[in-house]
Amino acid sequence: MYNETNESVENVKHNMRDDVSRYLFKDKNNFVDMYEIFTGKKLSPDDVEFKDTDSVILSKDLKNDVAFVTKDGKFIFLVEHQHTKNANIGLRMLMYYSELLKIHIKKHKLNVYGTAPILIPKAEFYVAYTGKRPWYKNDQIEAGDVLINAKLVDINFDKLNVTDPANILSGYSYLFKRVDYYKEIEGMRNLAAVDKAYADCREAGYLLDYLDREEFQTMMVERYTLEQQIEDRVEYEVKEKVEEQIGKAVEKAVEKAVENAIEDNTLEIAKKLLAKNILIKDIFDITGIDVSEIEKLNI
Repeated sequence: MYNETNESVENVKHNMRDDVSRYLFKDKNNFVDMYEIFTGKKLSPDDVEFKDTDSVILSKDLKNDVAFVTKDGKFIFLVEHQHTKNANIGLRMLMYYSELLKIHIKKHKLNVYGTAPILIPKAEFYVAYTGKRPWYKNDQIEAGDVLINAKLVDINFDKLNVTDPANILSGYSYLFKRVDYYKEIEGMRNLAAVDKAYADCREAGYLLDYLDREEFQTMMVERYTLEQQIEDRVEYEVKEKVEEQIGKAVEKAVEKAVENAIEDNTLEIAKKLLAKNILIKDIFDITGIDVSEIEKLNI
């Protein structure tokens, strides 16, 4: 299943969370529940529609997690799930918003070269944060010289105000909390950690409508298998480098020890020759020790 790739372990981990969040929250019923947690406002699933920006983004690695537009075209909701602090999150959001505006303009056949002002949908930006390190404290993030109003919401399970098993965001957060626990605390390999996390979710009542879905299970297994393979490769490469460095260090140490032993033995020979009143010039010829060093031995 693993192909040669430059994809790092961290990228795979992030993509795992991104894939699951995109899978769960492109369902507008799940999205409006998440939106209510983020804003306190209720939306009807019938009032929003999912927008898939993957086909219009240039890079395969640049994927917006969730984008919804109200059916009356007034609001765009962009949600990014982020596990680590990232200075480019604002720039990415601007790019997604730009692509959605292109879709909006094309759909409504708007003339951007005309003189009449065009009313464009207002955007609401949210960062669903699952990292452990503190991030920005205000609601503005930078995208180059542009400031974006974006709300950061800590969705780690222990920080969520809503932990109802029926809530999909709670289930998403609980699932990865348990996976992280079994990997980081119990030291389990990926698939074993996922199996244990699945069991915990079932017992606690989280994601019951998804855990047994074939496409959901396949997504988890494939991603975590890839992650494990990359971790194993990195561990192997690190081990090889460490062994190589240790080997070189041992080799140098042995060479130095031999040199020191030869030098000590040569000095001892020189001392014995001096004791027999052998000329310094002859001792130099025999041992190769510098004359000045031999003279010091004669003091």
